[in-house]
Amino acid sequence: MLKEFRPEIGHLKEETERLENVGDQKLWYWQHTLPNNLFFPLLWDNICVTMSTKPSDSNTFVNSSLQTGADGIKSQKSASSGSATGNLRNKCALKPGHSLMDWIRLGNSGEDLSGTQGRLITVTMEELSKHNSRNDAWIAIRGVVYNVTRYMDFHPGGVDELMRGVGKDSTQLFSEVHAWVNYQQLLNKCCIGPLKKIAKVQPDLIKHLEAKISLKEGELVKLPKVKFEVEPRFDWIQKVNDLTIYVYTKQFCNPGFLIKKLNGVNQVEVWILTEAAIHKFQYELHGGVEWPPKDLKMSTESGKLEITFCKSEQHRELWRSLGIHNVKRLMKSSCEEEIFIDFQVIKNQQFNHDSHELVLQNKHVILIVPVGYHLTIGLNWEALKKDYTPVPAKYLNCMEYPKFSTLNLLIKKYTLTQCFSSRLSEQKEDSSLQISMPKGNFKLLSLAKHRNLCLLAAGSGLTPFLGMIEHLLKRQTNRIELLYLFYFNKTSEDIWCRKILEKSSKEDERFKFVAVLSRDSDAWDGLKGKISENLLLPLLDKSCRNPITYIAACGPLGFIAKAEEIIKSIGFPTENFYAFQG
Repeated sequence: MLKEFRPEIGHLKEETERLENVGDQKLWYWQHTLPNNLFFPLLWDNICVTMSTKPSDSNTFVNSSLQTGADGIKSQKSASSGSATGNLRNKCALKPGHSLMDWIRLGNSGEDLSGTQGRLITVTMEELSKHNSRNDAWIAIRGVVYNVTRYMDFHPGGVDELMRGVGKDSTQLFSEVHAWVNYQQLLNKCCIGPLKKIAKVQPDLIKHLEAKISLKEGELVKLPKVKFEVEPRFDWIQKVNDLTIYVYTKQFCNPGFLIKKLNGVNQVEVWILTEAAIHKFQYELHGGVEWPPKDLKMSTESGKLEITFCKSEQHRELWRSLGIHNVKRLMKSSCEEEIFIDFQVIKNQQFNHDSHELVLQNKHVILIVPVGYHLTIGLNWEALKKDYTPVPAKYLNCMEYPKFSTLNLLIKKYTLTQCFSSRLSEQKEDSSLQISMPKGNFKLLSLAKHRNLCLLAAGSGLTPFLGMIEHLLKRQTNRIELLYLFYFNKTSEDIWCRKILEKSSKEDERFKFVAVLSRDSDAWDGLKGKISENLLLPLLDKSCRNPITYIAACGPLGFIAKAEEIIKSIGFPTENFYAFQG
């Protein structure tokens, strides 16, 4: 559509006017970049700058490589002169209907872009090499194979440029051309599966090694597994009235986040909590922003966080830069036990006959807990504390607060008046509780290869599964076929979130909600009894259409012990079983 791109500011108004009459599409991205990823999206009347940055120093924002041009806009020198994204001359005008927004719409249309009907398939190098044509194009990037056949006409660098990488492992080529691109998100719907590489070793080499190496019995030491820590990165985009910061981690890495308002109107801190570390990004923005954020979106599948701020009234203009930031990395084990944050009780009301729902808030902090993780909660800085798992806001009776700015708890109140849960459920509004950083060792990635799962919950052990159910039903990579939730209670009055769970089961045929009661009642026509082999064995039968391959359980210690006993007795793979401690 745009045959020539001129980055000078003087031409921007002219190009804006040309695009205002092209239809009702509200977002257009110019398919031309300034050196090293500085590009201009067009949002009708607003021209906004997005800059991808990754600091090379953990304490300073790198400005040394930024050069100021005649137009006053800072841009980075390109490290690659012949790439599709680093060289303006190699950019191609896309056909009408092939913008980034058109690609997003196509991905959300339900069309099978991967060609595998949602299944993950392991691909060998031999198989990958067969798919190397314009109409059958597979590409491997960092160990994952994607079907890019439909993406060809959407690629800003053109078909020929993309064809350079099809039918082979193109990780190195991708890194040289545009390593900054969040390709996992862009090609998520095109994912075929992992790339399997088989190294062929010549027989002569094996004999040579056998002659050189002599290990006596007991000398072979098992090497420790090496963990590759996630290194978060960020992007940003702006309009006249607001700006959005994007934080990228890694697919299924299940990060936690803490967004904190500092003293100045332009000072914000974002903590990214990964498995081994806390990464603290401290921003001193170009101008002021309003708190709390206008919107916040978190994808548990991609590990991506979007934080949208309204600019302060006096700073509602297009900024020349985001500002400056610095990064600190702390080992999680060294600080998570010491960090507690005050949260206020803003709502405490009866949930059912023996339970309360508590809504907690800190006006300067937003805390996002990873799927399957819990928080340690304290009262008045006393030594006695207890662990609870927050639940999504939709499961509460009270839903009047923004879903991302609060922590929502379901508390079962026991009869002993001085026990922790009783005291917690009696907290008055505006009283203060001490909340730890998220804790846990649940690996969300362990669910990724499973399409048929079963969750076993008893009593308040339902809470970690409520967030997990949302994640699994929304998951696009290797979409699930069947998800069972067996929920064990004494009486029907004890069942938490029954209406919502039954509604979800009706709306999504893949989700089966089964309530099981241990006390007989003439009015109850559902399952009765306790957890047993007879309940699980039919689900594991490999002759049935969707045999269960993964089981998780949460509840009282006796319930967990019984579940583990059954898992062992029926020969279910223990590596595919996870027990939360209720």
